Amino acid sequence: MSITIGVFIYLTILISLLITALIKCQEPSYQLFSALTLIPLIRIISVSLPMTGLPEVFKIVAVSIPLFITGVLVTKIVSITPTAMGFGFCNLHKQLLIALLGMPLGFIKFYMIQPDIKNLSVAPVEILIWVITLIICVGLLEEFLFRGILFSVVNRFLGYNKAMLFISLLYAALTISTKSLFHVIYAFFISVLFCRIFIWKESIVGITLVHAIINITFYLICPKFF
Repeated sequence: MSITIGVFIYLTILISLLITALIKCQEPSYQLFSALTLIPLIRIISVSLPMTGLPEVFKIVAVSIPLFITGVLVTKIVSITPTAMGFGFCNLHKQLLIALLGMPLGFIKFYMIQPDIKNLSVAPVEILIWVITLIICVGLLEEFLFRGILFSVVNRFLGYNKAMLFISLLYAALTISTKSLFHVIYAFFISVLFCRIFIWKESIVGITLVHAIINITFYLICPKFF
């Protein structure tokens, strides 16, 4: 499928969700449809921004900025507080212990998917930029959108278990473009795990760090040493 056709399909989904949210603006379900607009927006923004010639790390930052802004706007529309989204630092030591899951999960992801990633032979400063980018623009952003907003809102209507499965299916569906069945399956089970931890600890701090460390291990550590 071409990028143009894909964008057209996601635009159609986005417009349908917006119209449905408008029609149901007097009903509680408008929050659900408003939150779900994040899914097509993620794909539209990630493939539509003109970034030819930019280094990969700057592409990630460029995509993350409008998604962060959109996420903040959606939180206002669906009336969800920072505490409900998991922006809390209670039991921080436990959140840091949870983060230790990131490295083994990153190794598992690397060996399951066997990606064709070249070792980054760059200066330490560039490695640091990559680490910060993976923490903020991947780990924090995705947990903010999927667990903080989408899971929290869907949970209002479906309950914990159904919301967990629904959000995990959506999360896995966004990895279909990788054309790797293992990647899709891995994404689904990782999302289920993150939702469980979010329910348990009511915080996205630990899972943000896990998410970031998985990607740091997958993209930076494993290609260098294995």
